[in-house]
Amino acid sequence: MVTTNNAPIAVAVDGSDEALAAVRWAAAEAVRAHAALTIVSVVAPFTAPIGQNVEGWVEAEQYVEARRDLAQGAVDVALDLAVELAPGVSIDGEVIDGKPTLVLRELSSRVRMIVVGRRGLGGVAGLLLGSVSSDIAAHGNCPVAVVGPQAPESGPVVVGVDGSPISTEAVTHAFQAADTRGTTLVAVHSYGGFAGGAFYGQGEEALRRLNDEAAASLGSQLAGHSEDYPDVEVESAIVAGDAAPAIVGAAGDAQLIVVGSRGRGGFRGLLLGSTGQAVLQVAPCPVLVVH
Repeated sequence: MVTTNNAPIAVAVDGSDEALAAVRWAAAEAVRAHAALTIVSVVAPFTAPIGQNVEGWVEAEQYVEARRDLAQGAVDVALDLAVELAPGVSIDGEVIDGKPTLVLRELSSRVRMIVVGRRGLGGVAGLLLGSVSSDIAAHGNCPVAVVGPQAPESGPVVVGVDGSPISTEAVTHAFQAADTRGTTLVAVHSYGGFAGGAFYGQGEEALRRLNDEAAASLGSQLAGHSEDYPDVEVESAIVAGDAAPAIVGAAGDAQLIVVGSRGRGGFRGLLLGSTGQAVLQVAPCPVLVVH
């Protein structure tokens, strides 16, 4: 995990429209954070089949070089855009050879945040979250912002809260994000993660008690942060049901959603919980996954 405040923000590009949307968001974030910006594109190695002749290896090398040229072109376009949007920010770019998922995981140990598009050029039609975006959101060593086609510049910041240590980190980042944006924070807390009719037979008194306990728990989790960020107005949303629909529902007019990579319901070894995965798939705005 990066602890130095002068670490840059990194954004990954591949020439897709969503990657350029990620560059726009990352440039604005770099301005807000007074951070440098690094633009990277990764070229995956090409492995020729065993027994391939010399001509085949030459073709493979030419293929990699062509991919490298395309990657450099994507970086150059992104650099021009970032310089235009953030003229006072230190910006650089590079093309890196390697497997994209592994390169971004390693990079996440050296930067304060990684920004990626929800889907890139390699995305399968109908698949909302690309494999590279999904991997770094799960395995990153720093916060990972996943940016879709829509990146509103106004509206509240929404954070999912469940009392877990990772959720506490998410709340901290959410308060910081709301403060730097001069906007409100909506804290969503779901008690139980119940499905459908799981409350049948509970009775109004029992449900009222659950709601009151959830409200008290949420209040205690937000109290210290509210003292640190007195200018951030906080709204609470307490729901009896699954967390993901509640978070997405609260984010209809939001500019950012913040979630922990795993919450209380996560299985040991599952690096990105079901709530985070569900939110990433359908979020109407960028999502910041905190590890």
